[in-house]
Amino acid sequence: MRAVFVHGAGSAGAEAWPEQAALAEPGWSFLPRDGVADVAVHDARRVLDLLRGTGGGHVVAHSYGANAAVLAAQQEPALVASLVLLEPACLDLARGMPAVEEHIAAMTPVFAAAGDLSVSTREFSRRFAAGMGARPPDLPDDVLEQRVTRLRALRPPWGLGLDPTRPIPRRTLVVTGGWSPLYEETAEAPVGAGARHVTVAGAGHRVQDAARATEILREHWRG
Repeated sequence: MRAVFVHGAGSAGAEAWPEQAALAEPGWSFLPRDGVADVAVHDARRVLDLLRGTGGGHVVAHSYGANAAVLAAQQEPALVASLVLLEPACLDLARGMPAVEEHIAAMTPVFAAAGDLSVSTREFSRRFAAGMGARPPDLPDDVLEQRVTRLRALRPPWGLGLDPTRPIPRRTLVVTGGWSPLYEETAEAPVGAGARHVTVAGAGHRVQDAARATEILREHWRG
């Protein structure tokens, strides 16, 4: 069974999916990062290339990676047998929702400063974390430099070309942790278009690390 796993803006490849990688079956692919930062349109093409080789399959995506997954499904729906979006950061699909617009307003100046090298690595990290409503990570200089370089190169998770008027795959599942108004609001868009919604309480943003996450995927595929 072909299944392609698309990471978020943090770790990539199998490292982003430790629980699923440990239980991986033949045909499961963990998309590696191609370049410094993720590019949703490019990654959508990479997902479709993997699916095309086997006549289609399932796509599972987390956070920022959900943009590439939805783009792939919108571009070639016949190749996407099912779609699972974990805490999707598909803000293009949920414009106008209060928490979504609040987040965009907070992060717009952060992304605008990405190319300003007078903003130090630690200062950019502080601003990014503040915009996300989080504490800045306490990381060694070399690790932080690598992380911030990736964040500076990342396009914001809106204005990526997702079309809210296009249908989603009939078999779409959205999984959230029930902790963030931003991600719950973003989940409402695919749910309103017919997706099923599962909340894994207490899982936080990385719902794929929850004990029952892989079984949720398998149940969805069987269903």
